[in-house]
Amino acid sequence: MTTLLHIDASPRGDRSVSRKLSKSFVDQWLAHEPGATIIYWFDKVIRIGKTFTFDLARGDFPLEPIMSGKTLVVLSSRGEFGFGPGGVRETMNHLETHISTCAHYLGVQESHLIAVDYQEFDDERHRQSVADAFAAIPVLVRQCLGIDSPASVAAE
Repeated sequence: MTTLLHIDASPRGDRSVSRKLSKSFVDQWLAHEPGATIIYWFDKVIRIGKTFTFDLARGDFPLEPIMSGKTLVVLSSRGEFGFGPGGVRETMNHLETHISTCAHYLGVQESHLIAVDYQEFDDERHRQSVADAFAAIPVLVRQCLGIDSPASVAAE
């Protein structure tokens, strides 16, 4: 049985697009696997002795993940656009690069991103980005569950 760690970090509450994306993801997952366990907690995700070990005997690389084979799904919403690879704001993308760096200490082997852009513009580009992201969620869930073969699902 699968356990999902669901972390919501947006302060926007009911107005949060990323919270709506993550709720949709969990709902889609539970539709396929109703017995899955969902854990909700915001802090203390990466912890010594729980998710990684620290041993100076390993020299300059003393940290080692305890867990392995985990899948990370990042569902995010951005006020602007162009934060993806090759985008005009790629060098300003600190959220996803930080999460990817930390993911190593959670034993993440595979990661996926679905992002909504143009949120602060509130125009047709934003509406299309939202629609694309929500359309990508059931595809990603089915892929993660092994129902469908891997496909490009990132809504960038």
